[in-house]
Amino acid sequence: MTADAVDVCVVGSGASGSTVAHEIARNGFRVLVLEEGRRLPPGASLATVQSSMDDALVRSPPGGLMPFGRPWTVSALGGGMTLYAGIAFRYRTVDFDARAHVAADALDPVWPIDYAELRPYYEELERRMGVARLAGADPLEPPSDPAVLPPHQYSPQGRLIANAGGRIGRLPFPTPLAINSVPYGGRPACHCCGPCNEHLCLTGARADARSPFIDVPLPPGALTVALGSKAVRIDLGNVSRADSVEWLDTDSRQRARVRARCVVLAGNAIQSAALLLRSAQPAAPNGIGNGAGMVGSGISFKISGYVSGSTALDRLPVQPLGGPFSTVAISDHYLDEEAPSGLGGLIYEASPTERAVHEGKITLRLHFLAADQPMRNNAVRLANTRDRLGLPNIILEYWTHPVDKRRLGYLSRRASDLLLEAGVKKVDYQDSNYQFGSGHLHGGCRAGIDPKESVVDRWGRVHDIDNLYVADGGFFPYSGGVNPTFTIQANALRIARRIVTQLA
Repeated sequence: MTADAVDVCVVGSGASGSTVAHEIARNGFRVLVLEEGRRLPPGASLATVQSSMDDALVRSPPGGLMPFGRPWTVSALGGGMTLYAGIAFRYRTVDFDARAHVAADALDPVWPIDYAELRPYYEELERRMGVARLAGADPLEPPSDPAVLPPHQYSPQGRLIANAGGRIGRLPFPTPLAINSVPYGGRPACHCCGPCNEHLCLTGARADARSPFIDVPLPPGALTVALGSKAVRIDLGNVSRADSVEWLDTDSRQRARVRARCVVLAGNAIQSAALLLRSAQPAAPNGIGNGAGMVGSGISFKISGYVSGSTALDRLPVQPLGGPFSTVAISDHYLDEEAPSGLGGLIYEASPTERAVHEGKITLRLHFLAADQPMRNNAVRLANTRDRLGLPNIILEYWTHPVDKRRLGYLSRRASDLLLEAGVKKVDYQDSNYQFGSGHLHGGCRAGIDPKESVVDRWGRVHDIDNLYVADGGFFPYSGGVNPTFTIQANALRIARRIVTQLA
């Protein structure tokens, strides 16, 4: 086992890992990124790559463990941003302090930072990669600079949904998308050439994890990305400093070690918690950062579901039926006195892959989602059994809070109302199976002021370790009610800037 040395070892190459790695490398420090996955082949989709991603264990109703859990968004170079829908909401003000809306038995949902602190990083990333939106159209949009790109036009489905929403007093608006509506940043405008969500973008119109840094020069040799490299353990040099990361070549099964002045976890909320738990050693007998037993606790997936149905068209649409997964959203029920706890969630178009007109009818589909309560017992654990790499299997302990079940039902009814107004006669409900894990992974290394109730501080630094940071969605003490990718990127950039000052 060899031991090379770098300034920073980053675990994961997705939204947070790419952000951290490029920002630190551009400042002249040597960065190694350990990425368990590989580069996705042309034509890849979530359906074609899911079988190669490990499952987690989840509880069956009788209490046994079943291998149905989803501990990944996408295990590949670029992470979940390779196949995501490009939805680029900013978190709302309430998402940073939802104390008025969570149950008494929930963990503290307050972030140690607020929107104002994160805003400059949102703005910078939006300029770097381009976000198409209509400023001021979202009633709950937090303060922001003028939009960089004009919004996308509503799809034929989105137009029907927007019109229906307007007729029943809602305020529909274009879904903010990290997809070029016009050429920008050396990337073309979206051609609406095919399905978007869970598929590779064929033209490059959709931003990915590297897009903010395409034009950012790096010093020679500053950044190295090791594919097929699974981080299995962090070793401490003393009780308060990480010394090295042990990693495994997933093909040869050979192990190696890299020493680093700083280690940043950016694999995703589940993987980062599991790595800390796997790193038990005499100085950290229950896992690194786990002196208070909080590593893995408070994992959140966002409660969600879908409703769909077909409606008649007066005339065939002139716009392409392909293109963005979502073009219209409604936030009227986000802060809603009628919703259980007063906090509802978001509803947006989620067009299916098959969008053709059949017998004069078109399918409308809506996704509704909301933040779930951060609960202490919703947690990442390690099993006694081993996976294909010889590592402990991951257990996802998760139960939906009763309040969240009622909130989910409320949003389902409001989304169904929209479809009925749009002319749908029969509304079908589709479970997202969010309780098994999803593309929205938060918590597990939650940030906070009190080390007894959190894992990392406001900068993402593990409380009792000077040079170990968490920059992915594991940082989130509350999951927020919108898609998290843009917020993960913004917070990772903030953390990376802090690390640079500590290394200098």
